[in-house]
Amino acid sequence: MKPAFVIPFYGAAIGGGAETQCRMLAENLTRRGVEVEIITTCIRDFMSDWSHNHHDAGLDQVNGVAVRRFQVRPVNGEVLNNVNQKLMAREPVTIAEELDYANNAVNSDAMYHYIGENKRHYAYFFMPYLFGLTLHGVNIAPERSFMIPCLHDEGYADMRMTRRAFAKVSGALFNSPAEMRLAMRLYDGLKLTEPILMGEGVDEMDGADGSRFRAKYGLGETPFILYAGRRDHTKNTPLLVEYFRRYIKLRPGSPLKLVSMGPAGVDIPEETENHVLDLGYVPLQDKRDAMAAATMLCQPSLLESFSLVIMESWLCRRPVLVHSACEVTRDHVELSGGGFAFGGFPEFYEQVEALTNNPALADAMGLRGQKYVKANFSWDVICGRFIRLLEAVEAL
Repeated sequence: MKPAFVIPFYGAAIGGGAETQCRMLAENLTRRGVEVEIITTCIRDFMSDWSHNHHDAGLDQVNGVAVRRFQVRPVNGEVLNNVNQKLMAREPVTIAEELDYANNAVNSDAMYHYIGENKRHYAYFFMPYLFGLTLHGVNIAPERSFMIPCLHDEGYADMRMTRRAFAKVSGALFNSPAEMRLAMRLYDGLKLTEPILMGEGVDEMDGADGSRFRAKYGLGETPFILYAGRRDHTKNTPLLVEYFRRYIKLRPGSPLKLVSMGPAGVDIPEETENHVLDLGYVPLQDKRDAMAAATMLCQPSLLESFSLVIMESWLCRRPVLVHSACEVTRDHVELSGGGFAFGGFPEFYEQVEALTNNPALADAMGLRGQKYVKANFSWDVICGRFIRLLEAVEAL
Protein backbone atom coordinates (compact mmCIF):
# COMPACT_ATOMS: atom_id res chain seq x y z
CA MET A 1 0.00 0.00 0.00
CA LYS A 2 1.51 3.28 -1.15
CA PRO A 3 1.25 6.42 1.01
CA ALA A 4 -0.24 9.30 -0.97
CA PHE A 5 -0.16 12.83 0.42
CA VAL A 6 -3.16 14.83 -0.79
CA ILE A 7 -2.41 18.56 -0.66
CA PRO A 8 -3.64 21.58 -2.64
CA PHE A 9 -0.21 22.98 -3.62
CA TYR A 10 3.13 21.24 -4.09
CA GLY A 11 6.50 22.27 -5.47
CA ALA A 12 10.21 22.43 -4.77
CA ALA A 13 10.28 26.16 -4.11
CA ILE A 14 6.94 27.11 -2.56
CA GLY A 15 6.52 28.26 1.03
CA GLY A 16 3.87 27.52 3.61
CA GLY A 17 4.12 25.36 6.71
CA ALA A 18 2.01 22.43 5.51
CA GLU A 19 3.52 22.52 2.01
CA THR A 20 7.05 22.48 3.40
CA GLN A 21 6.21 19.73 5.87
CA CYS A 22 4.69 17.59 3.13
CA ARG A 23 7.62 18.04 0.77
CA MET A 24 10.25 17.32 3.42
CA LEU A 25 8.43 14.24 4.71
CA ALA A 26 7.88 12.85 1.19
CA GLU A 27 11.51 13.40 0.19
CA ASN A 28 12.90 11.88 3.39
CA LEU A 29 10.64 8.82 3.15
CA THR A 30 11.70 8.38 -0.48
CA ARG A 31 15.38 8.46 0.52
CA ARG A 32 14.62 5.65 2.98
CA GLY A 33 13.12 3.45 0.27
CA VAL A 34 9.41 4.17 0.81
CA GLU A 35 7.45 4.55 -2.43
CA VAL A 36 5.57 7.82 -1.96
CA GLU A 37 3.20 9.75 -4.20
CA ILE A 38 1.91 13.30 -4.02
CA ILE A 39 -1.67 13.89 -5.20
CA THR A 40 -2.15 17.59 -5.81
CA THR A 41 -3.62 20.22 -8.13
CA CYS A 42 -2.19 22.19 -11.02
CA ILE A 43 -2.28 25.43 -8.99
CA ARG A 44 1.16 26.99 -8.53
CA ASP A 45 0.91 27.97 -4.83
CA PHE A 46 -1.30 29.47 -2.12
CA MET A 47 -0.94 33.04 -3.38
CA SER A 48 -1.97 32.14 -6.95
CA ASP A 49 -5.41 32.26 -8.58
CA TRP A 50 -7.11 29.08 -7.34
CA SER A 51 -8.98 28.73 -10.64
CA HIS A 52 -5.80 28.80 -12.74
CA ASN A 53 -4.04 25.58 -13.75
CA HIS A 54 -0.39 26.65 -13.77
CA HIS A 55 1.09 23.13 -14.09
CA ASP A 56 0.19 20.48 -16.64
CA ALA A 57 -2.02 17.68 -15.38
CA GLY A 58 -0.44 14.26 -15.11
CA LEU A 59 2.43 12.45 -13.42
CA ASP A 60 5.71 14.26 -12.79
CA GLN A 61 8.83 13.98 -10.61
CA VAL A 62 9.90 16.67 -8.13
CA ASN A 63 13.20 16.00 -6.33
CA GLY A 64 12.75 12.27 -6.83
CA VAL A 65 9.15 12.17 -5.58
CA ALA A 66 6.25 11.15 -7.84
CA VAL A 67 3.77 14.02 -8.15
CA ARG A 68 0.36 13.44 -9.74
CA ARG A 69 -1.44 16.71 -10.63
CA PHE A 70 -5.11 17.30 -11.43
CA GLN A 71 -6.93 20.29 -12.87
CA VAL A 72 -8.98 22.34 -10.43
CA ARG A 73 -12.64 23.19 -10.32
CA PRO A 74 -13.21 26.95 -10.95
CA VAL A 75 -13.68 29.05 -7.82
CA ASN A 76 -16.38 31.62 -7.15
CA GLY A 77 -14.12 34.16 -5.47
CA GLU A 78 -16.91 36.41 -4.20
CA VAL A 79 -18.72 33.55 -2.47
CA LEU A 80 -15.47 32.22 -1.00
CA ASN A 81 -14.32 35.60 0.28
CA ASN A 82 -17.65 36.40 1.90
CA VAL A 83 -17.63 33.24 3.99
CA ASN A 84 -13.89 33.33 4.56
CA GLN A 85 -14.13 36.77 6.16
CA LYS A 86 -16.71 35.44 8.59
CA LEU A 87 -14.59 32.42 9.44
CA MET A 88 -11.48 34.53 10.00
CA ALA A 89 -13.47 36.79 12.33
CA ARG A 90 -14.96 33.71 14.02
CA GLU A 91 -18.48 34.87 13.28
CA PRO A 92 -21.27 32.25 13.16
CA VAL A 93 -21.85 30.63 9.77
CA THR A 94 -24.66 28.42 8.52
CA ILE A 95 -24.12 24.93 7.13
CA ALA A 96 -24.96 26.34 3.70
CA GLU A 97 -22.17 28.88 4.11
CA GLU A 98 -19.79 26.14 5.20
CA LEU A 99 -20.62 24.27 2.00
CA ASP A 100 -20.07 27.44 -0.02
CA TYR A 101 -16.63 27.73 1.57
CA ALA A 102 -15.67 24.08 1.09
CA ASN A 103 -16.93 24.02 -2.50
CA ASN A 104 -14.68 26.97 -3.40
CA ALA A 105 -11.58 26.37 -1.26
CA VAL A 106 -9.66 24.28 -3.84
CA ASN A 107 -11.39 21.22 -5.29
CA SER A 108 -10.69 18.86 -8.18
CA ASP A 109 -13.38 16.59 -9.56
CA ALA A 110 -10.79 14.66 -11.56
CA MET A 111 -8.78 14.08 -8.41
CA TYR A 112 -11.82 12.86 -6.47
CA HIS A 113 -12.58 10.37 -9.24
CA TYR A 114 -8.99 9.12 -9.19
CA ILE A 115 -8.99 8.68 -5.40
CA GLY A 116 -12.18 6.63 -5.55
CA GLU A 117 -11.06 4.47 -8.48
CA ASN A 118 -7.64 3.68 -7.00
CA LYS A 119 -8.26 3.37 -3.28
CA ARG A 120 -7.05 -0.25 -3.18
CA HIS A 121 -3.51 0.94 -3.92
CA TYR A 122 -3.13 3.84 -1.48
CA ALA A 123 -3.28 5.03 2.09
CA TYR A 124 -4.33 8.68 1.73
CA PHE A 125 -2.93 11.41 3.99
CA PHE A 126 -4.89 14.66 3.58
CA MET A 127 -3.23 17.92 4.64
CA PRO A 128 -3.94 20.52 5.86
CA TYR A 129 -7.50 20.36 7.17
CA LEU A 130 -9.03 23.65 5.99
CA PHE A 131 -9.30 23.13 2.20
CA GLY A 132 -12.02 21.54 0.11
CA LEU A 133 -9.68 18.73 -0.91
CA THR A 134 -9.63 17.52 2.69
CA LEU A 135 -13.15 18.44 3.76
CA HIS A 136 -14.62 16.60 0.75
CA GLY A 137 -11.81 14.17 -0.05
CA VAL A 138 -11.89 12.24 3.24
CA ASN A 139 -15.44 11.10 2.42
CA ILE A 140 -14.37 9.13 -0.67
CA ALA A 141 -12.36 6.35 0.97
CA PRO A 142 -12.57 7.04 4.72
CA GLU A 143 -11.30 3.60 5.72
CA ARG A 144 -8.04 4.36 3.90
CA SER A 145 -7.84 8.04 4.81
CA PHE A 146 -5.86 9.89 7.44
CA MET A 147 -5.48 13.58 8.17
CA ILE A 148 -2.35 15.58 8.93
CA PRO A 149 -4.49 18.58 9.92
CA CYS A 150 -1.96 21.24 11.02
CA LEU A 151 -4.83 22.36 13.25
CA HIS A 152 -5.11 25.85 14.74
CA ASP A 153 -7.62 27.31 17.18
CA GLU A 154 -9.46 29.37 14.54
CA GLY A 155 -12.78 29.76 12.79
CA TYR A 156 -12.15 26.98 10.26
CA ALA A 157 -11.69 24.54 13.15
CA ASP A 158 -15.19 25.45 14.44
CA MET A 159 -16.98 24.33 11.28
CA ARG A 160 -19.33 21.37 11.44
CA MET A 161 -17.70 20.12 8.24
CA THR A 162 -14.35 20.04 10.03
CA ARG A 163 -15.83 18.07 12.91
CA ARG A 164 -17.30 15.58 10.43
CA ALA A 165 -13.99 15.24 8.59
CA PHE A 166 -12.22 14.31 11.84
CA ALA A 167 -14.94 11.76 12.58
CA LYS A 168 -14.63 10.19 9.09
CA VAL A 169 -10.91 9.42 8.87
CA SER A 170 -9.21 6.36 10.33
CA GLY A 171 -6.62 8.48 12.13
CA ALA A 172 -5.30 12.00 12.61
CA LEU A 173 -1.56 12.66 12.77
CA PHE A 174 -0.57 15.58 14.98
CA ASN A 175 2.59 17.66 14.97
CA SER A 176 2.62 18.40 18.69
CA PRO A 177 0.93 17.38 21.96
CA ALA A 178 -0.74 20.80 22.16
CA GLU A 179 -2.27 20.38 18.69
CA MET A 180 -3.59 16.96 19.71
CA ARG A 181 -5.05 18.38 22.93
CA LEU A 182 -6.81 21.10 20.92
CA ALA A 183 -8.42 18.50 18.64
CA MET A 184 -9.49 16.42 21.63
CA ARG A 185 -11.13 19.49 23.20
CA LEU A 186 -12.88 20.59 20.01
CA TYR A 187 -14.08 17.21 18.76
CA ASP A 188 -15.35 15.31 21.81
CA GLY A 189 -12.13 13.43 22.47
CA LEU A 190 -11.86 12.08 18.89
CA LYS A 191 -13.96 9.06 19.87
CA LEU A 192 -14.30 7.89 16.26
CA THR A 193 -10.75 8.63 15.09
CA GLU A 194 -7.40 7.39 16.34
CA PRO A 195 -5.19 10.32 17.42
CA ILE A 196 -1.52 9.75 16.55
CA LEU A 197 1.28 11.98 17.85
CA MET A 198 3.66 12.00 14.89
CA GLY A 199 5.66 15.23 15.14
CA GLU A 200 7.40 16.94 12.26
CA GLY A 201 10.87 16.28 10.91
CA VAL A 202 13.53 18.97 10.81
CA ASP A 203 16.51 19.13 8.45
CA GLU A 204 19.95 19.44 9.97
CA MET A 205 21.40 22.94 9.72
CA ASP A 206 24.85 21.81 8.57
CA GLY A 207 26.83 24.60 6.98
CA ALA A 208 25.01 27.44 8.77
CA ASP A 209 27.62 30.19 9.25
CA GLY A 210 26.71 33.16 11.41
CA SER A 211 29.88 35.09 10.64
CA ARG A 212 29.13 34.86 6.90
CA PHE A 213 25.69 36.40 7.44
CA ARG A 214 27.08 39.20 9.61
CA ALA A 215 29.74 40.01 7.03
CA LYS A 216 27.31 39.94 4.09
CA TYR A 217 24.88 42.37 5.72
CA GLY A 218 27.42 44.53 7.54
CA LEU A 219 26.26 43.64 11.05
CA GLY A 220 29.66 43.17 12.67
CA GLU A 221 29.12 42.23 16.33
CA THR A 222 25.69 43.89 16.55
CA PRO A 223 23.19 41.84 18.59
CA PHE A 224 19.89 41.18 16.84
CA ILE A 225 16.50 39.58 17.18
CA LEU A 226 15.62 37.47 14.12
CA TYR A 227 12.14 37.05 12.69
CA ALA A 228 11.86 34.54 9.83
CA GLY A 229 8.56 33.75 8.15
CA ARG A 230 5.52 35.36 6.60
CA ARG A 231 5.25 38.95 7.80
CA ASP A 232 1.58 39.77 8.41
CA HIS A 233 -1.08 39.93 11.10
CA THR A 234 -1.86 36.19 10.90
CA LYS A 235 1.66 35.55 12.20
CA ASN A 236 1.39 38.37 14.77
CA THR A 237 4.36 40.15 13.19
CA PRO A 238 2.94 43.65 13.85
CA LEU A 239 3.03 42.88 17.58
CA LEU A 240 6.74 42.06 17.42
CA VAL A 241 7.43 45.31 15.54
CA GLU A 242 5.46 47.28 18.12
CA TYR A 243 7.20 45.61 21.06
CA PHE A 244 10.57 46.24 19.46
CA ARG A 245 9.65 49.91 18.95
CA ARG A 246 8.75 50.21 22.62
CA TYR A 247 11.96 48.46 23.63
CA ILE A 248 14.11 50.89 21.61
CA LYS A 249 12.18 53.85 23.03
CA LEU A 250 13.12 52.70 26.56
CA ARG A 251 16.70 51.83 25.52
CA PRO A 252 17.57 54.52 22.93
CA GLY A 253 21.28 53.78 23.13
CA SER A 254 20.91 50.04 22.59
CA PRO A 255 22.76 48.56 19.60
CA LEU A 256 20.08 45.84 19.28
CA LYS A 257 18.52 45.39 15.85
CA LEU A 258 15.51 43.53 14.51
CA VAL A 259 16.33 41.49 11.39
CA SER A 260 13.19 40.46 9.49
CA MET A 261 13.02 38.06 6.53
CA GLY A 262 10.26 36.32 4.64
CA PRO A 263 7.37 37.00 2.25
CA ALA A 264 4.81 39.82 2.54
CA GLY A 265 5.76 42.75 4.77
CA VAL A 266 4.95 44.90 7.76
CA ASP A 267 5.14 48.65 8.34
CA ILE A 268 8.20 49.79 10.27
CA PRO A 269 7.76 52.89 12.49
CA GLU A 270 9.95 55.79 11.45
CA GLU A 271 11.61 56.08 14.85
CA THR A 272 12.96 52.52 14.67
CA GLU A 273 13.95 52.39 10.98
CA ASN A 274 17.66 52.60 11.83
CA HIS A 275 17.28 49.61 14.15
CA VAL A 276 15.48 47.34 11.64
CA LEU A 277 17.02 45.36 8.78
CA ASP A 278 14.11 44.31 6.54
CA LEU A 279 15.47 41.75 4.08
CA GLY A 280 12.29 40.33 2.54
CA TYR A 281 12.75 37.00 0.81
CA VAL A 282 16.32 35.65 1.09
CA PRO A 283 18.07 32.52 -0.22
CA LEU A 284 17.88 29.43 2.00
CA GLN A 285 21.57 29.66 2.89
CA ASP A 286 21.13 33.25 4.10
CA LYS A 287 18.22 32.16 6.27
CA ARG A 288 20.28 29.39 7.82
CA ASP A 289 23.25 31.69 8.36
CA ALA A 290 20.94 34.24 9.99
CA MET A 291 19.71 31.58 12.42
CA ALA A 292 23.28 30.89 13.48
CA ALA A 293 24.13 34.59 13.77
CA ALA A 294 21.08 35.74 15.75
CA THR A 295 21.19 36.65 19.40
CA MET A 296 17.71 35.14 19.59
CA LEU A 297 14.77 34.23 17.34
CA CYS A 298 11.32 35.61 18.11
CA GLN A 299 8.26 33.63 16.99
CA PRO A 300 5.24 35.73 18.10
CA SER A 301 2.60 33.74 16.21
CA LEU A 302 -0.50 32.63 18.10
CA LEU A 303 -1.53 30.01 15.51
CA GLU A 304 1.03 27.24 15.13
CA SER A 305 0.76 23.47 15.01
CA PHE A 306 4.55 22.96 15.18
CA SER A 307 6.77 25.95 14.13
CA LEU A 308 9.69 24.83 12.02
CA VAL A 309 11.64 28.08 12.48
CA ILE A 310 11.87 27.46 16.23
CA MET A 311 13.42 24.05 15.60
CA GLU A 312 15.85 25.49 13.05
CA SER A 313 16.95 28.16 15.51
CA TRP A 314 17.57 25.53 18.15
CA LEU A 315 19.57 23.37 15.76
CA CYS A 316 21.81 26.44 15.41
CA ARG A 317 21.96 26.62 19.23
CA ARG A 318 20.15 29.94 19.44
CA PRO A 319 17.38 30.60 22.00
CA VAL A 320 13.84 31.61 21.12
CA LEU A 321 11.11 33.91 22.40
CA VAL A 322 7.49 32.81 21.86
CA HIS A 323 4.09 34.17 22.76
CA SER A 324 2.66 32.46 25.85
CA ALA A 325 -0.84 32.49 24.32
CA CYS A 326 0.29 29.93 21.72
CA GLU A 327 0.06 26.58 23.50
CA VAL A 328 2.14 24.76 20.88
CA THR A 329 5.19 27.02 20.97
CA ARG A 330 4.93 27.54 24.73
CA ASP A 331 4.97 23.75 25.18
CA HIS A 332 8.14 23.48 23.12
CA VAL A 333 9.88 26.14 25.22
CA GLU A 334 8.79 24.61 28.51
CA LEU A 335 9.73 21.05 27.51
CA SER A 336 13.11 22.04 26.10
CA GLY A 337 14.23 24.91 28.31
CA GLY A 338 15.34 26.56 25.07
CA GLY A 339 13.93 30.03 25.58
CA PHE A 340 11.24 32.20 27.12
CA ALA A 341 7.50 32.80 26.64
CA PHE A 342 6.15 36.35 26.95
CA GLY A 343 2.57 37.39 27.57
CA GLY A 344 3.00 41.14 27.26
CA PHE A 345 5.55 43.86 26.72
CA PRO A 346 7.07 43.85 30.26
CA GLU A 347 8.00 40.18 29.93
CA PHE A 348 9.28 40.71 26.38
CA TYR A 349 11.49 43.55 27.58
CA GLU A 350 12.95 41.54 30.47
CA GLN A 351 13.59 38.48 28.31
CA VAL A 352 15.30 40.46 25.55
CA GLU A 353 17.47 42.15 28.17
CA ALA A 354 18.37 38.80 29.74
CA LEU A 355 19.43 37.17 26.48
CA THR A 356 21.21 40.26 25.16
CA ASN A 357 23.19 40.94 28.33
CA ASN A 358 23.95 37.34 29.28
CA PRO A 359 25.48 35.48 26.31
CA ALA A 360 26.17 32.42 28.49
CA LEU A 361 22.46 32.12 29.28
CA ALA A 362 21.55 32.48 25.60
CA ASP A 363 24.10 29.81 24.62
CA ALA A 364 22.90 27.40 27.32
CA MET A 365 19.26 27.78 26.26
CA GLY A 366 20.21 27.29 22.63
CA LEU A 367 22.08 24.08 23.47
CA ARG A 368 19.11 22.72 25.43
CA GLY A 369 16.88 23.46 22.43
CA GLN A 370 19.25 21.64 20.10
CA LYS A 371 19.17 18.51 22.27
CA TYR A 372 15.36 18.63 22.34
CA VAL A 373 15.08 18.78 18.53
CA LYS A 374 17.58 16.00 17.91
CA ALA A 375 15.86 13.69 20.40
CA ASN A 376 12.32 14.25 19.11
CA PHE A 377 12.28 15.58 15.55
CA SER A 378 15.23 14.23 13.59
CA TRP A 379 14.25 12.67 10.27
CA ASP A 380 15.31 9.21 11.44
CA VAL A 381 12.88 9.53 14.37
CA ILE A 382 9.97 10.90 12.31
CA CYS A 383 10.37 8.55 9.34
CA GLY A 384 10.68 5.61 11.72
CA ARG A 385 7.34 6.54 13.29
CA PHE A 386 5.70 6.95 9.89
CA ILE A 387 7.02 3.66 8.53
CA ARG A 388 5.74 1.83 11.62
CA LEU A 389 2.31 3.41 11.05
CA LEU A 390 2.31 2.24 7.43
CA GLU A 391 3.22 -1.29 8.53
CA ALA A 392 0.34 -1.28 11.01
CA VAL A 393 -2.11 -0.05 8.34
CA GLU A 394 -0.86 -2.71 5.89
CA ALA A 395 -1.46 -5.44 8.49
CA LEU A 396 -5.13 -4.51 8.98
